[in-house]
Amino acid sequence: MRPEHPLAGVERNLAVPPRRRLDLLEEVDADTEALQAELERRGYGPAQARRAALRQTVPGTETLAQLEAQHAPPLGRWARAAGWLDRVERLGVAVAAILAGGIALLAIRWPGTPAVTAELAWPQIIVIALLAANGALAAKHLWIDGDLRPELRRQLWERQIGLIVAAVALGALGAAWESYGAYEAIEAEGFAMPAIWDAVRRIVSCAALGFGAAIFGLFGWLAITPRLISDETIERRISAFFTGSRLTPTSSTRR
Repeated sequence: MRPEHPLAGVERNLAVPPRRRLDLLEEVDADTEALQAELERRGYGPAQARRAALRQTVPGTETLAQLEAQHAPPLGRWARAAGWLDRVERLGVAVAAILAGGIALLAIRWPGTPAVTAELAWPQIIVIALLAANGALAAKHLWIDGDLRPELRRQLWERQIGLIVAAVALGALGAAWESYGAYEAIEAEGFAMPAIWDAVRRIVSCAALGFGAAIFGLFGWLAITPRLISDETIERRISAFFTGSRLTPTSSTRR
């Protein structure tokens, strides 16, 4: 197994935006290379010079904490200074969920809106609230922490997809349910135009609610996609840095 890069722990533990992580890695890499070269000129062996240089240039725990505070996004610095950092995630997710769920409830119950069966309306409201909460959690990691790692990003995306599918399924189920009820009503009352029109409105309302929730979840995620693409580009550069860096244990000992 290939030994871990000396700066891998720094990259893993430093919770700042990828651009800042890459800048720091390149800076420490350059400083270590320069210090190692200087120590070798003083008579140190390559391995001994590398270890001595790394001891002086690799940031420790306290330094990493200072770097995180210094390079956090503006919202993150404000939340840290106000003492809200630990509560921002819970508060933001809760507010987004309540706001989205409340708007959905008002839209469903607004005068003139076709009635939707409560057994189907409430699950859709919950799905809309969860979609908003999931998006708020991703936004918190991006614009407050500045650090949304690939594993968490993948989990949030998979959750968003699952909720979008659930919204569409509930909408289709509601439309099918209303269609069955309309069929029974038409059989009992005959082909009266008011009954048919009311049935069509209810079917369309259920389907629109489901697809509207799905579109809300999809476009909410698309809104943060440019930032995600930018971060992924920088993360590929970080991977390339570890692949091409001369600070690997094997190459350092050969110098």
